[in-house]
Amino acid sequence: MDSIMKASESIGIYIHIPYCARRCLYCDFYSEGAVRADWPRYVTALLTEFRNRLAGPEGNPLRQRTAYTLYIGGGTPSLIPAAEFRRLADGIPGTLGRKPSEFTIEVNPDDVTVAMADVWATAGVDRVSMGVQSLVDPELKAIGRRHDSATARRAYDILRSRFDNISLDLMFGLPGQTPDSLAVTLDGFMTMSPEHISAYSLMFEERTALTRLRDMGRVREADEQDSVAMFRMISSRLAETGFEQYEISNYARPGFRSRHNSDYWQGLPYIGLGPGAHSFDGHHTRAWNRSDARAYMSAMEHGCDRLSVVDSENLTEEEQREEMIMTRLRTSEGLDLQAYGDRFGFQALASLTARAKPIAARGLLRLHGSRLTLTASGIMISDDIISDLF
Repeated sequence: MDSIMKASESIGIYIHIPYCARRCLYCDFYSEGAVRADWPRYVTALLTEFRNRLAGPEGNPLRQRTAYTLYIGGGTPSLIPAAEFRRLADGIPGTLGRKPSEFTIEVNPDDVTVAMADVWATAGVDRVSMGVQSLVDPELKAIGRRHDSATARRAYDILRSRFDNISLDLMFGLPGQTPDSLAVTLDGFMTMSPEHISAYSLMFEERTALTRLRDMGRVREADEQDSVAMFRMISSRLAETGFEQYEISNYARPGFRSRHNSDYWQGLPYIGLGPGAHSFDGHHTRAWNRSDARAYMSAMEHGCDRLSVVDSENLTEEEQREEMIMTRLRTSEGLDLQAYGDRFGFQALASLTARAKPIAARGLLRLHGSRLTLTASGIMISDDIISDLF
């Protein structure tokens, strides 16, 4: 499962579900209230977009590649009613005539029931990513999560009896979080024993409720030193218990890397369905559907050209170089310098190597053979290092 597929073999399909029962205080993703969701109409629009794209020029990779991953994210995909989830889950593999090599759904703990877990499992889902974030109730309340720690534990037990591949999301730098409270969450995660953990630092994004609360002095943002200490604590604890840090924010037990996300970091193509979803052709073109669910559904229903709901950009060669450096250095395999040189030429490779050597001399990068990777110290300031390499 950990082997990275060649570009000729795999493509990712991402389906965006924009609806949420309640927006988390820190979230700046496009979403709408679930009370406004017309699920049959929305699922029909998703399947219509997929068939349209399969029939067009973008369909060639889907038809030609021997494997694909399917990922339903959001928003809150676990809100999809059972009948509509079955229709969506059947629609993509049924149209392609083959099953995905990995089928992930994102879920919230408070949506997990025995009945819905059975629906997901029988519909072909083989990987569940659950947004736990913390097992300390005051921390969950501080960021506006709907569940508490007991709900998360019950949800995990339900999923565990049905799925062999579970990923849990963990956040650090939360309001009021301390090393001791983080240890409580880590202890709980280790007792649960998932196959995969994604760990993210809380970000105070513009125009979010959490940022407004910070600006009003009602919550305090963790300082950088505290966040780094927590990140080190997470990485150390997970390494001790058999997890591999295969990407800056992602840890997996052997054989359980996320295939879908690994394809992103290796520059493989992916197709995004739904409002706000992004696509990439694997070369130089990125496209994204506009973030408006009603306009999206109307366009699909009226046979409008997909360009009526999409924006796109063609990356310059400089942007392609930066993209390759940024995505590859996030991974434990790092950047293949030979592949970089083959793609962009000797001068580009020589320039990158010249910028990398002084950083390597400071113990932040490692040059070994044809690979360039971040060291443990470099991971802590990866954004700065990657920027210096551009």
